[in-house]
Amino acid sequence: MPPEPAVVSLSEVGAGNWRDCAALEVTEDQRAFVAPVTRYLAMCAYGDTPWRPLAAEADGRVVGFAIWAVDPDDRSYWIGGLVVDAAEQRKGYGRAAVQALLDRARAGGHPSAALSYQPANTAARALYASLGFAETGETDDDEVVARLALDVHP
Repeated sequence: MPPEPAVVSLSEVGAGNWRDCAALEVTEDQRAFVAPVTRYLAMCAYGDTPWRPLAAEADGRVVGFAIWAVDPDDRSYWIGGLVVDAAEQRKGYGRAAVQALLDRARAGGHPSAALSYQPANTAARALYASLGFAETGETDDDEVVARLALDVHP
């Protein structure tokens, strides 16, 4: 019998959980692909930015983190900075977090979701492809952009 899929809830980052988010660490080989969570938190807090932070929680504890934004031109829901703590990886939390983000995008009436990743990040590429994201040929700096059309139900 296959294991139960991971369940993740998303919550706004605030006074009660920012330290848990900031303490998240990825594996050594993943550090080339994602910034420390503290950098994403600072990026969301300062300056004129559309990015907003979310904590990914499972069983009452923070296991991951992501940021999101909406492109004002096409209303696509962008996912960025996805981090799952090294001790919590290989448990399905990354997949569950992306699915929860996609649920938020659908609930918000967004026509599509988009994200980007380093071409050498084969784990991210495989995860996003398995969820239906397709590379578009677009780039964002040195990252590949992938998009997913969302079936939005009013």
